[in-house]
Amino acid sequence: MLYRNIEFYNVEEIFERENGLQLSRIPERVRVKLNDNAKTRAIMPAGCELRFRLKSQKAKIVMKTDTEVVWRNGICEIYFGDFFERWYFVSENPSIIEIQYPQNLEKLKELKKEKGLKFDPEVVRIILPHLVDLRILEIEGEFNPPEKNQVPDKKFIAYGSSITHGGFSIVPSYTYVSKTAYILGMDAINLGLGGGAHLEKEIADYIAERDDWEFGVFELGVNMVGGFEVDQFEKRVDYFVEKIVKENPEKYLFFIDIFPFYMDFDNQEKQKKFREIVKNKVKQIKKKNVIHISGFKILKDVRGLMTDRVHPSSQGFEEMGYNLASILKKYVV
Repeated sequence: MLYRNIEFYNVEEIFERENGLQLSRIPERVRVKLNDNAKTRAIMPAGCELRFRLKSQKAKIVMKTDTEVVWRNGICEIYFGDFFERWYFVSENPSIIEIQYPQNLEKLKELKKEKGLKFDPEVVRIILPHLVDLRILEIEGEFNPPEKNQVPDKKFIAYGSSITHGGFSIVPSYTYVSKTAYILGMDAINLGLGGGAHLEKEIADYIAERDDWEFGVFELGVNMVGGFEVDQFEKRVDYFVEKIVKENPEKYLFFIDIFPFYMDFDNQEKQKKFREIVKNKVKQIKKKNVIHISGFKILKDVRGLMTDRVHPSSQGFEEMGYNLASILKKYVV
């Protein structure tokens, strides 16, 4: 969406609070109907960016974190197109981010053209911290939004747990969703909801009705294996999968079951039933564009797990991005 002539990418609502702008990745009409974890995670700007072209010589963006959702601190990354420039630490104290074009901008544009890159270096990209409740306090400067030919022409949508959200990746560009998008030269719409991927009817309907994505990647199960019975999960999978397939009959839809985690190493069985439900549902659909992916094919190396044996480390996210992109390339590139 546009605000002050800046594209707030992957942002669906902006709330003008007393202490600054708060962002949400899900419209309020949907967010308020979800579980409590999803409600709070939706206002964490995972996969969100401020994108603009500078009209003024310089720009200044001031931001801070507010209430503690997961972390009070985060990293904000500055890119010019595909080229990283610097990062800023964002905390409870206001962080002042000053932007001006690099002196070698024309050289970067030449390199973009030569290599066929998707992002134009004229497009400033402020990649927001993904695990905080962010407030934008000030916006100074004159801006134009990106032109269509200055950003990737393809987008995919991703839904899932804290792992899709970005878990404990230190920087927002290193989640497996962001890494996959980077490898494919595409944009990603990240709807990961840490602890809140409960496959509600409302979120299924919302994803199904959006028309701004070419294919979908849906991680199903880990947030429900602890607090839901097998039959409850199966009912929600039935609706979630059928609704999205029905409304998007020609799109490639990839349904990933649970990534490897502690239950797999502790000789438990429930998670196996959850995986079978996802696999069997996709098989039941009988469409070549509806594809099941085993979570074990995405995170293969156990060293990619953190000590909680649930969330990936930075190395784990990198492996996941490359493995998922390798699978997707067979269908969508």
